[in-house]
Amino acid sequence: MSAPRHLLTMIAACLCVAASSRADEPAANFTVEQLTFFEQQVRPVLVDHCFECHGAKKQESGLRLDSRAAVLKGGDGGDVVKLGAPEESSLVAAVRRGGELKMPPDKPLPAPAVAALTRWVEMRLPWPATEPAAAGAVDAWRKHWAFQPVRPPGIPAVKTIDWPRSAVDAFVLAKLESSGLGPSAPAERRTLIRRLSFDLLGLPPSPDDVADFATDAAPDAAARLVDRLLASPRYGERWGRHWLDVARYADNKGYVFFEEKTFPWAYTYRDYVVEAFNHDLPYDRFVTEQLAADQLDLGADARPLRALGFLTVGAHFMNNTHDILDDRIDVVTRGLLGLTVGCARCHDHKYDPIPQADYYSLYGVFRSSEEPTVPPLFAAPSATDEYQKFVAELQVREGKLNEFVNRKHTELVTGARSRAAEYLLAAHAQRNHP
Repeated sequence: MSAPRHLLTMIAACLCVAASSRADEPAANFTVEQLTFFEQQVRPVLVDHCFECHGAKKQESGLRLDSRAAVLKGGDGGDVVKLGAPEESSLVAAVRRGGELKMPPDKPLPAPAVAALTRWVEMRLPWPATEPAAAGAVDAWRKHWAFQPVRPPGIPAVKTIDWPRSAVDAFVLAKLESSGLGPSAPAERRTLIRRLSFDLLGLPPSPDDVADFATDAAPDAAARLVDRLLASPRYGERWGRHWLDVARYADNKGYVFFEEKTFPWAYTYRDYVVEAFNHDLPYDRFVTEQLAADQLDLGADARPLRALGFLTVGAHFMNNTHDILDDRIDVVTRGLLGLTVGCARCHDHKYDPIPQADYYSLYGVFRSSEEPTVPPLFAAPSATDEYQKFVAELQVREGKLNEFVNRKHTELVTGARSRAAEYLLAAHAQRNHP
């Protein structure tokens, strides 16, 4: 956020707080019945008939009606309600259409809606106190826990102070003690190696490994076992599959009927993910390569190009371009942000802070990206007879494709010129012989 906008936001928030305090009426202490009346009878009227001109995006006459503080603040002409006195409130007079000001301007509100607003003012504007002081002044989503910066939590105090060996243990023990429970006894060696092996590799330990660990009395035996398991190729296979689920990994295109249904090279993305876990690739590099490996200076090592399968190994939806791009927007935003941005394809998101403009900004990025028909090589291929046949056939097919494209281009240009010439001749003849 730029500094001027940040300053304006702070000023707006302060003004709203000031307006609320000047109104000398707290937004709390309303009964459940009053709040229910507002939600069922009043809010729908405001949303359907008022927010378009007096909401976050537009404020006719400086008036907003999308929060209690904003209603109490009034507009350019001053207060619009007097709490508890609908007969003295210009808001009620406007919706009754008895004076010069008639709202909404296009057509009258239904009688039940006018009665609900009148009763609302009489009840002193019940409104849930948990909503922000003014919609837009401090966006509600900025206060949501999911959008807060990550900060180290405080270590909880525990009674059994000699049990925790790490900060994580303190959280576990605090929860146990709050429920009147205590920690379990330490796992014996045979149980511990099974737990570690299943957790890190997804496989049981061999009988020899169990026997060796059970008789290893060294104090660092468990640490060495963990290091050995982490060094196993099976570790990346075990934990990489969780990311492959996030990336909706598959080796087929879904609903397509007139082309090859499988991705012949899908396994290269799978191998990339497994290797990334096994080589402890930093997460920021892991994400960057999956979004833009082709834009990085990779030098002679082109293996990170495989990471782009994150975007391309997805359903093809009968080759509907818009659906394919929607799938890519979805996998990026849900996978990396945890937000269902796909809803903004048709409208501003109703529950997350995602406007439709943001969706189509991402759409523009993916739409302007070119996916090659033949994936690039990331390593030198083996000079086998099969590969030589593949190269020869690929050259034949590429030649036919280029010939087809050039022929169609010539036909289109020639046809356009012919039609233009015919149009000019017809126009010339009409001018000379009206």
